[in-house]
Amino acid sequence: MQLLTVVIKGRILGHMRQILLILSFAVILASCASKPPVQTMAEARAAVQSVRPLFVDQAAQQHPSYRHFQSAEKSLIAATKALDEKKYALAKQKANLAKRQARLAAKIK
Repeated sequence: MQLLTVVIKGRILGHMRQILLILSFAVILASCASKPPVQTMAEARAAVQSVRPLFVDQAAQQHPSYRHFQSAEKSLIAATKALDEKKYALAKQKANLAKRQARLAAKIK
């Protein structure tokens, strides 16, 4: 009976080691995968800045494309906030949205 207990404990410990190893690998992999979207953020900032001069006067702000510009600015602010909070996937998503909205504002104008 004691031998059986030792064998069972050995198997349990072996499985626990495997699970611990897998979890450790997953944590290391996750930490490597999440890095700041520096390029995407730079592109979003540039896109919004390039469109901003189109909407400096009151008449331009009445144009329907101004909505897209406002949306681009809001998305860029949200991306910056997410970046500061180290929510890199959300930051990238918001930055890409800002780029798309800025492009729409430029096309319609």
